[in-house]
Amino acid sequence: MKFKILHFSVFLLVFSINIYASDNYAEKGVIDLRNINQPDNFKIYLNGEWEFYWKKLLHPHDFQTRKIKPDYFGNVPSYWTTYPDDSVKTARCGYATYRLTILLPPGFDKTLAFNMPVFDSSYDIYINGIYYGGNGVPGKTTDETVPGYRRNFFRFDPKSDSLSVIINVANFNHRRGGFWLPVQMGTFSVIQNQLERNWASEWSVISVLLGFSLFFLFFFLLSPREKIMIAFSVATMALAIRPLFTSNFLILNFFDMEWEWIVRCEYIDLFLILIGWAWVVNYFYPSKFFRLYTIVVTAIFSVIFVALLFLPARIFTYSIMAFYPAILILMVYSTTNSFLGLVKKISADSAYFVGFILLLTGGIHDIWVSQGMAGSSSTYLLTYFVVLFVIIQAMLLLYKWIKAFKEKEKLQEKMEYMNINLERLVNERTHEIQLRNEEIEDQSRRIELQNKQLSDTIQLKNRIFSVIAHDLRSPVVNILYMLNLLKEKEFKEKYDTFANKSIQYAQLVISLLENMLVWGRGQEDKIKFSPGKYDITEIILTNLSIFKETADMKEIVVNFTQFGSSTGYFDKDLFDIIIRNLLSNAVKYTHRGGRISILLKNKNKSGEKILIKICDNGIGISEEKQKRLFTTDEIESTPGTEEEKGTGLGLKLCQELMKINNGSISIESKIGEGTCLLITLPVV
Repeated sequence: MKFKILHFSVFLLVFSINIYASDNYAEKGVIDLRNINQPDNFKIYLNGEWEFYWKKLLHPHDFQTRKIKPDYFGNVPSYWTTYPDDSVKTARCGYATYRLTILLPPGFDKTLAFNMPVFDSSYDIYINGIYYGGNGVPGKTTDETVPGYRRNFFRFDPKSDSLSVIINVANFNHRRGGFWLPVQMGTFSVIQNQLERNWASEWSVISVLLGFSLFFLFFFLLSPREKIMIAFSVATMALAIRPLFTSNFLILNFFDMEWEWIVRCEYIDLFLILIGWAWVVNYFYPSKFFRLYTIVVTAIFSVIFVALLFLPARIFTYSIMAFYPAILILMVYSTTNSFLGLVKKISADSAYFVGFILLLTGGIHDIWVSQGMAGSSSTYLLTYFVVLFVIIQAMLLLYKWIKAFKEKEKLQEKMEYMNINLERLVNERTHEIQLRNEEIEDQSRRIELQNKQLSDTIQLKNRIFSVIAHDLRSPVVNILYMLNLLKEKEFKEKYDTFANKSIQYAQLVISLLENMLVWGRGQEDKIKFSPGKYDITEIILTNLSIFKETADMKEIVVNFTQFGSSTGYFDKDLFDIIIRNLLSNAVKYTHRGGRISILLKNKNKSGEKILIKICDNGIGISEEKQKRLFTTDEIESTPGTEEEKGTGLGLKLCQELMKINNGSISIESKIGEGTCLLITLPVV
């Protein structure tokens, strides 16, 4: 079976090159159709040896008035740059005249039609001395020549048994000049039907490829991990729009496009096809070599793509020289790997091999056509072979999905069978386990409760140490700030002031450290609560002195107002941590030039509660975050207005310490308006 596939593939290669060979071949400028089969219903390509006149734009009257000897009998279709230098010295830019005499059967009176290809880069055609049209304006200089691309269809009623076809061709804008595709001639109905079929088939191909492009894109959107799908989508999309700028130039049915932009779009689309298919093959047969090749191809042709937008056609058309070796490597690599898979009896690779042979066949044929080789087809075939390849790929894709679905069903059936048996075994042992679980649950509850209490105590203790250590940073930073100022000459006169402030901050640091060490040594499994009557004002003012320098640096105004008694009943060390943390947050989240207000007053007339209200006009807290502040164990740290860092423990810890002190803490805040923290403490 696999050898049959190989033989079929080789046949396709040979078939693609010889499919359009014809017995009617022009020799020495004459093509003899007098013995043609079915003269009432025929079509032929006017391939062969045409009279070639280099550097001459000859008209019908030139041949009527004098006898002109051709410079060479050039093969058509082909570019004049392929003609041998020893016969005629051509150049890529120039102008020439092609002439062909067609001998018709005696008495032939059927209406003929000429299906004209495009020429690089402009032409005029005369049949029996009558001008029938062309593309652009052929001239003898760059200024006189106007390039153009458009497939032309001419109707011709012969008045004699022979035809004289004269074509003037000029090229000053492309890398090569002359015939690109063969001229097709035949009876009017046959040529017209052939042209309609070509147009219909190209539109069909465009529709099919666009449909498959959307199909692969849809699969990619469903499963983004399948990157091969987006590569397929891009490559198929590029192939779908290619017929718009080649062969029949369907784009001209929608709007007129300049010749240079038609060529640009053709080349851009060609390179996009190469990049897309390179990535497709890379996903088919991944390797370090080919991944590097794909990346290099993508980079190189992306640069060429940008250059195409600015360079003239006579320059950027040479980029095709980089395309040929790149596409050759792609074809050889994909075909070789699929063949190796075929040898290893991998069913998918067997289908891929046929598909890649189709692409290789179409690619060779299209290169053959683009080079203007004699006897080639008048249309590109790669697009049609790509349709077959895409259909194969779509079938394989659906096959893989169906296979995966069936395997999933089988696994589900096995799982159901196992679940039935497992359910019986589980039921038998459930009773035994339940009895043991009842005994274990009581012990687990007690252990869990003890562990939770221990964990909460240790976690709270660690948080307190973290916050106290964080609070030490502010005075230390202020000391370093003072010392750095003393190094500057303009601050030498304030030496005593800065030294006194540094001593004050140092004493505060020592006091904090001593409190932390003494408090930490007194802790065992839980926080030690030693309440008493203390002056809240003293604690607030002491902590304000700690943050004064930081507040001054941010130009924050701090107001402290007291109404009534300031004595409360609480643990001084724990409450000191609370006030210090709240003031730190107020300074941290207040913008430069803002304000902080502190209010201390009796909450009720009986004087049983004291209210401390610390407000700022800073960034505020969203309602969603307010709900999480006291209810979640997650640690969230928000940078200050000047990117000050924090521990993310403060407010949650304050709430826990307020509970220990038989008080409460609540929050009022709006985004952009500020935050107020309200603390209530018992008096006795």
